[in-house]
Amino acid sequence: MKKMTKLWMIAAILLCGTMSFVSCSDKDDEVIVYSTPLRTIITNMSYGDNVLVVGHKSPDCDAVCSAMAYANLLQRLGINAEARVAGKVVCEPRYVLQEAGVTTPAILENAAGKNMIMVDHSEFSQSPDGMSSANILHVIDHHGTGSLTTAHPLLYYALPIGSTCTIVASMYEELGEKPTPTEARLMLSGLISDTDSLTSVTTTATDRRLFTWLLSQSDITDIGAYYAAMRKARTSFDGMTDEEILLSDCKEYEIEGVKIAIGSVFASEELGLEELCQRMRAVMPSVREQRGLDMLFLMLGDRDANVTHIPFCGEGSKEVAEYGFQTTATSDNCIVTTYLSSRKSEVVPPITNGITHWKNH
Repeated sequence: MKKMTKLWMIAAILLCGTMSFVSCSDKDDEVIVYSTPLRTIITNMSYGDNVLVVGHKSPDCDAVCSAMAYANLLQRLGINAEARVAGKVVCEPRYVLQEAGVTTPAILENAAGKNMIMVDHSEFSQSPDGMSSANILHVIDHHGTGSLTTAHPLLYYALPIGSTCTIVASMYEELGEKPTPTEARLMLSGLISDTDSLTSVTTTATDRRLFTWLLSQSDITDIGAYYAAMRKARTSFDGMTDEEILLSDCKEYEIEGVKIAIGSVFASEELGLEELCQRMRAVMPSVREQRGLDMLFLMLGDRDANVTHIPFCGEGSKEVAEYGFQTTATSDNCIVTTYLSSRKSEVVPPITNGITHWKNH
């Protein structure tokens, strides 16, 4: 509890201290910076020869784009920063990078001993191998505090908003750094991906404001058509095995000593929800065993049909799911509910409550 309180206090103090020194004009693309403690803090830290910026495993659009945009921001401040990814980039983020005309960052296999910045996560189980023995300098995130511990002070910048790309965009603005059209495109892509084009329950006024700002700075002329293409790419599984589909956006957690993973996959016109659910259930038990998990849950969404299926496997997973979502599972071990747009706010909390109840009863 002390660790969590301390981390959030650092983030809150940093945010309050920097915001009071920034003045935004009426023009969307103009920011007047009188003075900013944030710039001083960032530039006065020791980064050695270089620092690597990386998101979580099974990299989604927000993890990839926030790492790239933040590395670019640090480079502007004179810091030798490079973006990396924590796994193969597929589906939606691959499409985004191709459309932006940028090279996909190299995969970071092991972070041990390296100077590191974590974006879009604070769970060692979601990081590249060796992160627990890396020199972690910054964490930029929009989730709750995870398993992160360090022996030294760090910059922990966390905000309860829709995407990490929104946070990075706010740092560009705060530091008076106007993004290039490509940088704006990347951050905008991560923002609309994580907020389901500003419709997710996690969307805030800050996300909406910075969406407008980033769109004005980007080279995207039809945001509706662009997001539709992103959604289509999100469900483009050509050439992927069922196991690869299952793991394409899968995050691991440890809750009260229970090792779990929660995946997220979306149905499409080509692969409907029922067929997708059947295929994923067939590979879930083997994936759970291979990854050493106690339980595995999968969030299978169909936005157009307004429904989400949550199949599960592992001892105790049925009790956890039924208690957490306060409903009875189907005979084939699946929770059926209305469409859920956010793993972090609509799936992780019920499962956490379910595990707590299951462990104590």
